[in-house]
Amino acid sequence: MVRIVKIGGIELDNPLYMLESFEVKNVKAVSFNTLGGSKIIYESIRRDNANNITLDSMDNGWLRLETLQKIVNLANELGLTVDLTTTDNSTLRARFRLEEKEVVKAEMIYEGSEWYKVTIKMAYA
Repeated sequence: MVRIVKIGGIELDNPLYMLESFEVKNVKAVSFNTLGGSKIIYESIRRDNANNITLDSMDNGWLRLETLQKIVNLANELGLTVDLTTTDNSTLRARFRLEEKEVVKAEMIYEGSEWYKVTIKMAYA
């Protein structure tokens, strides 16, 4: 699974996992059965979800509050695109998916902790 170590110029405390790493992104299919019992399958180019990037802490990619605040500040910039840097130093150009709710979702690991489990919704730019 692809792991992201940097969002824009922000070095992450722990890598975040890119949930779409191994998903089929460009093709979707719908199937149904006819009255005679035959299966019919329609395949088409996917237009709805093909560009999504969802970054997630999973079990160990937690971020400190300070890092989380920097990411929220980036998400609040109008029209911003950023480079996502992976563990192998390749980069992806992305933007925050501001058209969706909870672009940056954070949950404190335990009460009083400075560490947060996060989900960040982005898209290819």
